[in-house]
Order: sequence, then C-alpha cells, then structure tokens
Amino acid sequence: MPIIRLEYDNAKVADSDIEVVSKAVRDLVSEATGIADVFVYANTARIKVQIAPIEIFVEMTAKKIVDEDVLIGQIKKQLSEWKVEHTFPHLINLTLIPMNWKVEIGI
Repeated sequence: MPIIRLEYDNAKVADSDIEVVSKAVRDLVSEATGIADVFVYANTARIKVQIAPIEIFVEMTAKKIVDEDVLIGQIKKQLSEWKVEHTFPHLINLTLIPMNWKVEIGI
C-alpha cells in the first residue's frame, strides 16, 4: 500500500486546494501502481524556511516497483495533465521513495 505524504505552505496554498490535489494524487498513484489502498497524509509545518508550495512524497514497497523511472514518469505525466485540466496553478515537487519495510495491519 503506497502512502503519500503531502507537505505544503499554507501561506501560499489554501487547505481546500490541498484537499483537492490530495484526492487527485491518491487516485493517480492508485491507477499507476494498480494498488487500491493508497493513503494520503497532508500537513503543513509550523515553521517553514524556503519551502516549495507543495511537496508530494510517494512511499511504496520497493519490491512492488518494477521500474522507478517509469513509475515516477507515469505519475508525473498524469499529475501534469490533471493540473492543466483543473487549472491548478501551484508548483508541485514529486518524490518517489522505495521503502524496505515490514507492515503489520490491524493490531
């Protein structure tokens, strides 16, 4: 299950815009990975120094990534198209983080 961590500058981007982009990126990552269970945590820091308007970090089990360049390219392409379709003006930085983790669910 990919986890998306979205960090943003609330002085530049409204919470309502973040909610919209959070739902969109969740759907795009789900489509790109073929995994239905994708979660998004969106936060803004109390202290901000030279940060981007929006940073999206996609954390995912490394074993499920066939080709990192292809996957991030697909997400980037879909996100770029979404931004144009929805006239979303804010710049977004996208990071794919392959993870070697062990997850226990529902303890």
